[in-house]
Amino acid sequence: MERKDVAAGRERGRSAVLVALAAGGSAAVSYVVMWLAARVLSTADATVFLTLLSVLFFSYGLLSGLATEVTRSTAAALRDARAVGPSLWRVSAVAATVCSAAVVTFVVIGSERLLGPDAGTGLAWGVALLMGLGVAGYAFHSTAVGALTGRRQWSGCAAVIASEASARLVLTVVAAVLGAGLLGMLTGSASAALAVFVVLVLARGIRPAMATATDCSGRALGWRIAQSMLAQASAAALIVGFPVMLAATTVPSEYRNAAPLILAVSLTRAPLLVPLNAVQGVAVSYLVHAGQRFGRALVFVIGVLIAVGVVGSLLAWAIGPWLMETLFGADYRVDGWVLGLLTLSATLLAVLTVTGATCQATDRHAVFLGGWVAATVTTAVVLLLPGTLEQRSVTALLCGPAVGLVVHVVALVHGGARNRRRHGGRIRVGV
Repeated sequence: MERKDVAAGRERGRSAVLVALAAGGSAAVSYVVMWLAARVLSTADATVFLTLLSVLFFSYGLLSGLATEVTRSTAAALRDARAVGPSLWRVSAVAATVCSAAVVTFVVIGSERLLGPDAGTGLAWGVALLMGLGVAGYAFHSTAVGALTGRRQWSGCAAVIASEASARLVLTVVAAVLGAGLLGMLTGSASAALAVFVVLVLARGIRPAMATATDCSGRALGWRIAQSMLAQASAAALIVGFPVMLAATTVPSEYRNAAPLILAVSLTRAPLLVPLNAVQGVAVSYLVHAGQRFGRALVFVIGVLIAVGVVGSLLAWAIGPWLMETLFGADYRVDGWVLGLLTLSATLLAVLTVTGATCQATDRHAVFLGGWVAATVTTAVVLLLPGTLEQRSVTALLCGPAVGLVVHVVALVHGGARNRRRHGGRIRVGV
């Protein structure tokens, strides 16, 4: 029996590594695409491209809530032999229709902020439809990932994730080489989400997952998906949606050449947030099974993140300007103090991600949501204050996660103290 448990543990470990590698590779492709944009597009076009990528990835972040609920529903349907709801093909179609329509509407209405005041109606609609196509494809992508995860088909899950990343890399490289410009690179990034259909057609072992029925009625499932996506909204807004927030709170003429700052924000977040987000699901699973014993480990993880972040901030201040100029060209030089403080803000965001995962693992979903909402609202409010683009961005990105952390930590400490009183001090909880 012990051998079986050990073997099962090793298999779960290999599966986690496989999915984490695929997710990490997908994130790495995003940074390669950003580098290409900086190299082949003008600063103004790169600003528009990076802002549109922010809208696209924010939408993808929302749809991760769909994947989470599909995972739960699929696993529950198999466990309880209760497949009474709609098939996942139908769930995907509804989610794709609703989400793509919302994105198209958002891009058309906000075209002046997103594309610049000179963008015509034809360009706005063309970009909006491209974005809608990408979001529709990613709805099927998220559903497939959720279904395969719920069925524990880890290799299939990794294949779907890797297919989108590979397609995005290949298509954007081709667009860059052919000189297709802003629309060409956007087409490559958005249409890559359709790669899920190639996988579903070619991989017979993966396709049946989409025919799985859910464990509850369509109305109940829809409500749960909406809640899950709402919980992801604030986190996605702060992690990948910052360029959109910055565009909405900045005069278009000032924002026109913001590409260096947007790239700096993304690159200073990469060393901590890319690996952390790749293994976040594994971390939540561990915390759930650890019960009340994860307190000290949590404090240790936060301490390591802060230590790495402080060292990274000093390095960013010292060599960051030279590195930005070397990688992206003279137009992309950013001051050392900006890069150092952006790295420090990324550290706070990483810690907020960990405390949020802890809240989820300990069934404090309202606190999880409250912390991210507080962080996002604070960031948006600070962006409205006077100052240069760099000053407002740095201040907002430091204050937002800090406020969210206060919400999470106060709730976790209060809950830990309450549990200790309830159990007569026998439970050792670090937070």
